[in-house]
Amino acid sequence: MSSGGGGGGGNVPADTTNVQTIREAPEIEARRLGLMDSAIELARTKTTPPAFQVAGMSQAEQDALALARSGPAGGAQMTAADTALGDAQTAAGRTFTATDVQQAMNPFIQNVVNQVSDDYLKRENRLAQQAISSGNFGGGREGVGIAELQRQKADTLGGIYAQGFQSALGELQTQRGLEAQTALAAAQGQTGLAQQALAQREGQIQGLAGLGGVERGIEQGKLEAARQTAVQNIQEPYQRVAFVSDIQSGIPSASQARLSQTTAPQPSPLGQAVGTGLGAYAAFSGR
Repeated sequence: MSSGGGGGGGNVPADTTNVQTIREAPEIEARRLGLMDSAIELARTKTTPPAFQVAGMSQAEQDALALARSGPAGGAQMTAADTALGDAQTAAGRTFTATDVQQAMNPFIQNVVNQVSDDYLKRENRLAQQAISSGNFGGGREGVGIAELQRQKADTLGGIYAQGFQSALGELQTQRGLEAQTALAAAQGQTGLAQQALAQREGQIQGLAGLGGVERGIEQGKLEAARQTAVQNIQEPYQRVAFVSDIQSGIPSASQARLSQTTAPQPSPLGQAVGTGLGAYAAFSGR
């Protein structure tokens, strides 16, 4: 009795079903949930960024502004220059009368005039004495001689007076020119002093403005640093959450718990029967 093809019976290939549930380790999962709660809490918290601030004018800048508003420098010098210039114009335009010239004439001229007059008087007297001695006193020749002496005297005295007048006038004109030049030089000097005062004032203003700008820049830097510190203090909690999040994002998957459930294959009835038969056959054959 042949066993037929049934001998090929055995275990039928089992159907295996694997169900895998992948979860993070409990402590990591708890930390992630806590991190999420912290992030949500921060997102709900209203923050007000600090306002930008601008540093005010420094004391040096205020001093520079006050100095600039105090009026032009060299005002007193310019007033003096205007006065001196007026004096120069007055001196340059001055005219002289005959009285001015006569008063300016050298007083020694009168001595010369007196001396010349006395000399001609003596000459006239000598001429008269000669006429008396010759018996011609009161004659025509005597009269002609005396007239000639008087003409010469007038010419001489006229020349003396003319020379003295021109000399006095020249001195007055020279004095007038000197006065005008002196006043003009004084005006120029006062103008130079006014320009120096103005330049000094401008230098002071620029120096104060430059120093004040540096001081204001330092104060502005302090305000910017304070604001940056305040901004960093506001951002610090968010940075901590982001830092922890970055760390957790880099945790390898090996830290995850892998839970596997395997369903073992059940033997088929045919396989069990065949196996039983083979076992009995082996036992019988061994007898």
